[in-house]
Amino acid sequence: MTRQMIGLLAALLVTASGASALPMVTYTVDDLGGGLFQYDLTVDNAGGSAELSGLNVLHAGSVFGLDGSSTIGTPLGWMSFAPLPPLIDDLDYFSLSLASDILIGEALGGFSFVSARDPDTLSGDDFAVEGIDAEFASQIDLGNAIRVPEPSLATLLVAGFALGALGARGALGLRTRDRPPL
Repeated sequence: MTRQMIGLLAALLVTASGASALPMVTYTVDDLGGGLFQYDLTVDNAGGSAELSGLNVLHAGSVFGLDGSSTIGTPLGWMSFAPLPPLIDDLDYFSLSLASDILIGEALGGFSFVSARDPDTLSGDDFAVEGIDAEFASQIDLGNAIRVPEPSLATLLVAGFALGALGARGALGLRTRDRPPL
């Protein structure tokens, strides 16, 4: 859940900075141990020209080794079709209703899968993704999913200290304002 929030926040930050003009997919990775990795994806439809009712991970079978026995997670209101090697290589996510579609300007996390593929070995178009236009069911090339770096422990500590200092300052400010005049 935390990794999904980090991915969603990263997508929102990129959107707020104006760097994104097209829909995109970001992801974080959690090392589960034993050679397994959980990939958590967020679809950011900021700058998109269509509502999205689907997401395709194009090389899910050949690159990530996914099949019908793989652990695959979906957001609420979505389902997935796992790859069917060697016939179907895509991992396909799809919305179950209009209310679950990703609207223009919105982002949705909760897409995930577990793979033995080390994320540090991905290259080229290994993580190519497509969105599916909700109105016309056409494929929209979203390029490659973008890995969101995990914040270091030092970054989290500094951010926590800064927030704590701001909270303490605010609390002290309230005390001095509440004090009766001398």
